[in-house]
Amino acid sequence: MTFNGNSSEPFGQAASILRRFAQDLTSPDGCLPFVREPDIVHMGLNRLSSTQWIPRCEQLSHYLHNKLRVRREWGERVYAQLPASLPAQRELVASLAGHLRRDHREYFCAAGDVLRWSRANNALSWPGAAAAISGGEPLWHASQWVADDLCILLPGRHGYELAAASLCAPSYWRLEEKIGRPLDQIHRPVPGFQQKLSPQLARFFDHLLPEYPVWRGNWSVVNSPDLLQRGGNTAECTEPGALFLRVERQSLRRLPETGAVVFTIRVMINPLADLLAVAGAVAALRVAVQGMSPQESRYKSLAPLRPALDAFFLSCEHV
Repeated sequence: MTFNGNSSEPFGQAASILRRFAQDLTSPDGCLPFVREPDIVHMGLNRLSSTQWIPRCEQLSHYLHNKLRVRREWGERVYAQLPASLPAQRELVASLAGHLRRDHREYFCAAGDVLRWSRANNALSWPGAAAAISGGEPLWHASQWVADDLCILLPGRHGYELAAASLCAPSYWRLEEKIGRPLDQIHRPVPGFQQKLSPQLARFFDHLLPEYPVWRGNWSVVNSPDLLQRGGNTAECTEPGALFLRVERQSLRRLPETGAVVFTIRVMINPLADLLAVAGAVAALRVAVQGMSPQESRYKSLAPLRPALDAFFLSCEHV
């Protein structure tokens, strides 16, 4: 691996362990999808300025540490690529490097094709775009530059297929079960997807233009502050203080040369009590949770957490 990262501040000292991947919920940029749309099965697409393709991240060193650790431990289960994806990977590298240098003041190029990121007392550096493009895993190289997970979708016989992915913060799905598969198969576990969203999604991908990227939000309640959540049995939880809000800020952007679609996923995790600082947020979450069908609740892995979640809602009535 050709990564070279340096940080002037040890990991774990920059923030509380419970807020390594937290967003500022009180910021104008705070992402709370259930406030706008309580239904979990919806497209919910929003126009995205190309200058805001990848949002800024103050905790980049924590995300990078997670990516390097889980790649060592999980290998092809968090990074996979099909040979046909390499041209799109190289185009993504060039596009992402240009975006970061142009639209993010924290990034700059140094001598010797080195990409640097600096914020406060944190500094990171990597070999730049030329090294990534010439290597065998361009997408993995570029994914280390940002907090987001990065996926590449290419048109196939049965619709767009997942052709490459750096997926170090999955939310209850497993890359080895999805790589090479079309979107309809990937989304098959989502309750109501075939009836509600499959035709919409196919039309959207056919008509997505390079100059009009979009973003959407997704959310769940979990009992762990860890980014890597591959699914499995969730133990029952009765303590409200052990719950976390897990939010995904996702974007979709077509690359103009190869026609591939890039799917980015920024995962942010806050202690659930952080919602108390946002007017109406707890009430909106309660409406969203209570409006779920049993199938949707199981899909979100909420059933084992409902005792703690209901206790949280009850305690908020007295705040």
